[in-house]
Amino acid sequence: MSLTKQKILKAAVDLFNQKGYVNVSIRDIASSTGISVGNLSYHFNTKAAILENIYQQIITERNSLLSGIQLIPTVKTIHEQLSPIIGLYQKYQFFYLDILEIIRANPKIAKLHRTHIQTQIQYIKAVLDYSVETGNMLPESHKGQYQHLSHTLWMLLSFWLHQQKIRAKEGNYLHEARSAVWNLVIPYLSDKGKKNLHTIYEKQYTISNPKS
Repeated sequence: MSLTKQKILKAAVDLFNQKGYVNVSIRDIASSTGISVGNLSYHFNTKAAILENIYQQIITERNSLLSGIQLIPTVKTIHEQLSPIIGLYQKYQFFYLDILEIIRANPKIAKLHRTHIQTQIQYIKAVLDYSVETGNMLPESHKGQYQHLSHTLWMLLSFWLHQQKIRAKEGNYLHEARSAVWNLVIPYLSDKGKKNLHTIYEKQYTISNPKS
């Protein structure tokens, strides 16, 4: 991808995050990039084309992050990778905050995103299954329990920003979202899983609050 295209996409993401997708025009993006509308149109003829390229960036970056968990989805690996994954929602927050308007106006992205959502839920379910196999989580108490939990975890991650914006809540977004994920999962952890998670938090506390 050319440097100009990269600059256009970065300017678009920044503007979409600041003003919302529907409130930004091609002219706004061109002005922010420092090029003419004609020059921008040479690279991307519509705002939808810009959005499609940004969406591909989101998927590429997400897949790269998830591959880090997929290798060995231990409690430690999941904990470490949750922050960059949650950070991705923050980096491209306009997409998740404006998702309904975006998919209504862009059928192509709507179709791609629905497929991607199913992939995400299936991925979360696979991680939960692995956690059961390794003894970090308890077996299902009834059929379909962890499929439903996978869906709930996806919803929590995807819509955490919404509740924060609606409530005008300040705070450490990454820390609070990650804590919410673990609070949802803890009741299903085995004694082994709880011990592993406690060890991780204990080490973090010791590092961030060293004894004098």
